[in-house]
Amino acid sequence: MKKLFLSALLVGLFLIPTTNVSAQNENRETSHWSLGVRGGGTYFRVSPNAGDHMENMSWGVGGVLEYGINPLWGFGLSVDLLNFNRGDDMPGRTIDAGLFGSVNLLNLLSPNRTGWRRGGVYFNLGGGLGFYNSEVVSQDIHVDGIAHFGLIGLGIEIPLGNTFALFGEGQYRRYAMSDDHLGGLPSHKNDAYFASLGLRMKFNANRRDHVRNTRPATYRDEINALRSDLRQLQGQADKTASDVNNLDRRVNDDRRQQDATNQHLQNEIDELRRELEALRNQQVVVFSNIEFQFDSHQLKPTSFAALDRIAADLRNDTNWTKLTLTGHTDNVGSNAVNQRLSVRRAEAVKAYLVQQGVPASKIEVVGRGAEQPIATNNTREGRAQNRRVEFQLSR
Repeated sequence: MKKLFLSALLVGLFLIPTTNVSAQNENRETSHWSLGVRGGGTYFRVSPNAGDHMENMSWGVGGVLEYGINPLWGFGLSVDLLNFNRGDDMPGRTIDAGLFGSVNLLNLLSPNRTGWRRGGVYFNLGGGLGFYNSEVVSQDIHVDGIAHFGLIGLGIEIPLGNTFALFGEGQYRRYAMSDDHLGGLPSHKNDAYFASLGLRMKFNANRRDHVRNTRPATYRDEINALRSDLRQLQGQADKTASDVNNLDRRVNDDRRQQDATNQHLQNEIDELRRELEALRNQQVVVFSNIEFQFDSHQLKPTSFAALDRIAADLRNDTNWTKLTLTGHTDNVGSNAVNQRLSVRRAEAVKAYLVQQGVPASKIEVVGRGAEQPIATNNTREGRAQNRRVEFQLSR
């Protein structure tokens, strides 16, 4: 029943209508936010209780931040510290954080009233989480946890000018937790009443019409508002059409760029196929996609796809007896350093192929340093071509 009750409260909260009812004065901007602080008395029905009803009463304080959608409907966030001390022996408290929806019953039931235009009678419905702890000192019981709660409330607001207002509210809250130990012992109730008085400040209420100070608009005002909305929609439709045209141009640009990228990838695949075919024919092959970090034998990640394809080709072809990997460098650095680097690069390629399942015993590693350039070392492009590993199969 508790879960059903809380579910009904939360469903009711989200089913509160949010009809766009304009403020009465269309010539001024409307403000919506307000902040209130409150305090009052609490009465919790938890187990164990004090026996005497007066001893079960305690106090609570809190605040509310609300957004009025229009003079009828709004929603808000509340944070409250509620005590349920049951005499000196059984202290307890809960910090409740909740969301709620509200309706101004005065504006709903009497929108055309001539007096008390800025006041209101508000019905609130919502729910949230309660962070509770309680004790029963005599029984050495201490419990704390998190409970779900639903709330229903009725309040009245009396304006003190445009910006400030006094408000009072009576609430009923129902708590639900896994062990029903809100007060320290299992209870089938775990609910509370909270009666409070507070002071509310309505932001920008002097410079604008605040929704809590207005009644719903007349039919003429609604027609004017609809005409204004129609003009805005027309402007939005024009902007949307322009955005669609811009998006269409961007899509075409992206498509052309993607086609160019696909063509480049296809060219690389075709080049790799030609290089693999040359390797099968026992030619000396330098795979263009196998690259190393600068002044290092570490393979670049862009080399892995080509090496994976080479390894797969070697595993599927069982008619070869030896693969010779010959490392080369450019002429930057000493001969001794380049010789070691060329061997390590060839060994790095071998280690990767072995990791992919190529027999290590059939791979021979040779380092030539900078002895056998295939391009000039006087340019950056030429030196890049000279930093290579050559592949040659023997059958």
